[in-house]
Amino acid sequence: MKIIRSFGVIGVLLLGACSSSGSADYQALLTNPPQTYQTLSEAVKSEETFFVEVDDWETFGVRITDPAIQQGDSLNNFKIGRTTLEIDHKYRIHVSTLCYECLGFRKKVMPFNAYLFDPDYQQIETIKGEIQGMGGGGGINIVTSKAGDYYVLVAADNSIIAETFAGQIDLTTSGVEGVSAMSGGGLIGYPVYPSPEGSLMLHVLPVEEE
Repeated sequence: MKIIRSFGVIGVLLLGACSSSGSADYQALLTNPPQTYQTLSEAVKSEETFFVEVDDWETFGVRITDPAIQQGDSLNNFKIGRTTLEIDHKYRIHVSTLCYECLGFRKKVMPFNAYLFDPDYQQIETIKGEIQGMGGGGGINIVTSKAGDYYVLVAADNSIIAETFAGQIDLTTSGVEGVSAMSGGGLIGYPVYPSPEGSLMLHVLPVEEE
């Protein structure tokens, strides 16, 4: 089980203000979209994956050059994680989203939705990313009915409009046009898009039966 990864979880917390405007990035995405899918099942069957061992984790990011899925009025880029699970075992699947550019007034975090698929590419669960303070995430426990590769498609949620978290920091979400003033203190929140490499984490854990 890994203890530390160079420029991983801790590294992204120390990034300076180096990413571009979220609204400009999102408009560029709409103008010149990447490979785009209409359904989740089509996407998970077609795109490359990154592998996560059980009892381990991998960090990643979602870029405007990554493939996207059309979800309502929102075009959402995604990445797909893959893990190999045994039959009739209990596991915890957790996705974390981490704040980056966190040292100044620009507090950034990418909202997401994640979707779990079984070895037959059937969707079995949805994981909603909850933003709390300077980060967040979501997870589920599952008992596997099949052995084999399971897939976690993690998609940016570009449908969310700017919201204020933790009472003080405006973590403006991806795809928002312009900037939004904070409700407490008059600071400025900036759009968040895309997330840098290492700002998202997929964690796969075995769960011991009580």
